[in-house]
Amino acid sequence: MSAPAIERPREAAAGPAASVTLDGIEATQSIQDVGGSIPLIAEKRTFLRAYLSTPSGALSVRGDLRLARKANGPWTTVSSFGTADLDASRSGATPAQLRSRRENLSFSLDFRLPDKFTRAGTLWFKLGKVRDASDGETVQITGMVAARTVTFLKSPRLRLRVINLRYAAGTPPVQYAASKNDLEHLESWLTRAYPVPEIAFSSITVPATFTPPFENVNSPTTADQANAQLTALRALDVAGGRDPGTHYYGMVADGGGFMRGLANAIPGTPDPSAVASGPTGVGYPWDTVGSYGDWYGGHELAHTLGRRHPGFCGNPTQGNDDPAFPFANGQLSNADGAFTGLDVGDSDLGITAAALPGTTWHDVMTYCDFQWLSSYAYVGIRDRLVAEEMLFPEPDDDDDDDDDDDDDGSGVRASGEGAMNGNPVHVSAVVNLTNRSAQIPYVTPLPGSFPQVSAPVDDRLALRVRMPDGSTRMEPVVFKPNVCERPEDDETGLVDTVAEVDPAAVGLDLLLDGDPIASFEPGEAPSVAENVRVDRSGAAGPAEEEGPSAGGSVLSWDDQNAATAGAGAGTARYAVQASTDHGRTWTTLAVGTEDRSLPLDTESFSDAEQVRFRVLTTNGFAQAIATTSDMPVESL
Repeated sequence: MSAPAIERPREAAAGPAASVTLDGIEATQSIQDVGGSIPLIAEKRTFLRAYLSTPSGALSVRGDLRLARKANGPWTTVSSFGTADLDASRSGATPAQLRSRRENLSFSLDFRLPDKFTRAGTLWFKLGKVRDASDGETVQITGMVAARTVTFLKSPRLRLRVINLRYAAGTPPVQYAASKNDLEHLESWLTRAYPVPEIAFSSITVPATFTPPFENVNSPTTADQANAQLTALRALDVAGGRDPGTHYYGMVADGGGFMRGLANAIPGTPDPSAVASGPTGVGYPWDTVGSYGDWYGGHELAHTLGRRHPGFCGNPTQGNDDPAFPFANGQLSNADGAFTGLDVGDSDLGITAAALPGTTWHDVMTYCDFQWLSSYAYVGIRDRLVAEEMLFPEPDDDDDDDDDDDDDGSGVRASGEGAMNGNPVHVSAVVNLTNRSAQIPYVTPLPGSFPQVSAPVDDRLALRVRMPDGSTRMEPVVFKPNVCERPEDDETGLVDTVAEVDPAAVGLDLLLDGDPIASFEPGEAPSVAENVRVDRSGAAGPAEEEGPSAGGSVLSWDDQNAATAGAGAGTARYAVQASTDHGRTWTTLAVGTEDRSLPLDTESFSDAEQVRFRVLTTNGFAQAIATTSDMPVESL
């Protein structure tokens, strides 16, 4: 007798399995179009986005992506970092049909690529399983294609030195400086938006040579003064061994006033010596991430990388000097929405990943709200960085520190070091071509060779060096016209040049069309600073809560000549530098100061075990140097 049949539930009672169609898939990093025309940067955070559609109703799905560095594997599975909300109203594979899904991460199935899959070369990828987010059941896929490929291109880093310009304002005076949050947001935004694998980022807080109220209209503006200080700092740094391919950017906190940003040049050829400065703080309604200094810095730095203003948005403070800009209204895309931006986010700063619709967001070189890099700016900046890398290849970073201690045991180098005089001399001057005037705030002998960029010389300007016997010698001038000025502003710019000046010279004149518009006379021959020391009981003075403080350590020194001389044009000035590699390279902590003490920003040395300092006393043409012995950083 056979066993009775067992009645089983009919599978059909659960309904047919869900299905989706793969309408497209793209790789994107910062900005991309449907056709994938924007090159992918090797070792940059990358998303792969799959666009699915459902034949009816709505469905939320998760999925897997299969990745390989060779056509035949091995294959690695990566899970989506979120779900894709599908709806029958969002379906189809044409660019117009894909648009709503490309402009919202909630409507696409998104995958963050592990770093090892973004190395230079070819990546193979294909969509793996897709599952219903509600119950985990596998979803059938139609429209599947064979594995596709993308290619990652090796690209240079942006080498960036941020000078955090600390100033005092108010009664009693309060110290203001960009906060750690401001600096982190700038580095993060540039890493996310710029066409770079990473930022070779460093920063230092130095005392500014300007004070509020900030001048944003007449020349010289506060930003003119900031940029003049930056060029002098950069020249000393490069002469002290810093990579000449490094860009310099000055950051100015807005706690004591708003300083309108300014780049001192838009180089037509690769020129990392172009500098820029800009404000930072909180205060733009559309920017809610905690610091507007990030995209503001991205704008000013892009000028130094050759980018111009395309106009748009009716802002009267900008020009329209880039007629080649390809998109309407300063947007990331024309009305078809072909280009969509992507902010990959930064979890450390609480910034979530987001798609940036191309008709809502604008190019960073406009003065519009909602700023990001258009494809036009993105490709242009990468091309310039590649050209700069060819001009100034990144140096090898070895640990072969030459321990060339040549002091006499007293903490100050022997008298032979004080004879480092004369050539070359860096001259920084703020020039107003409209009213034919200028100021020369920095004339600085350089304590080392200086790799001069072949920047164009301005024939209207020249330096005339005057000698004691009445003879003169002419030196060419590199002049960098300012950008980010209002159309009605005077025509201004910055002299940023290195000249051969005999230390016996009695003066120099800046000439415009043969007429002197500014002059400089040196003071008495400088003496070597004495008793260079670190006082740990001093205080830097009150500081804004969010700004870096000096921590109480103050570098001080004596100068017998300065103690007996009166103030005036001939007063000795000082530059201060530090080295954490036994004197192989030097970082400038101050330039052009008349004070004989300097609060130390000890964070600048936090990664080192020892540091030595040197004080460069100058009258403009001659220089005397005193250097301390190495001291433990932990003792500062």
